[in-house]
Amino acid sequence: MASFVLEFVALSLYVAFVGFCFCDGFGLHVARKLVWFVFFTAVSLYVFFTLGRFYLPLILPFPTLMAAALGAFQKRDRSKKESKRT
Repeated sequence: MASFVLEFVALSLYVAFVGFCFCDGFGLHVARKLVWFVFFTAVSLYVFFTLGRFYLPLILPFPTLMAAALGAFQKRDRSKKESKRT
C-alpha cells in the first residue's frame, strides 16, 4: 500500500511539473494539453491494469516524449505564424 501511494504521489508531481509548467511554458493550446493529459492517463491506466501497480519506468518516458513533441510542434506553428506576419 505504501509503494502505491508513493508511486501515485510521484505521478501527481510529474503531472504538476510537466503538465502545467512545461506545457504552459511553451504556451500550448488547451487542446494539445488535453491530448497530452489523455495520453498520460491512458498509458498510466494501461500499465496499472496490466501490472497491478504504477510502474514509473514504463509510464514516464512516453508522456515526456509526447510533451517534447507537442512543444516542438507549438514552436514550429508559432514561427510559421510570425513569418507570415512579416
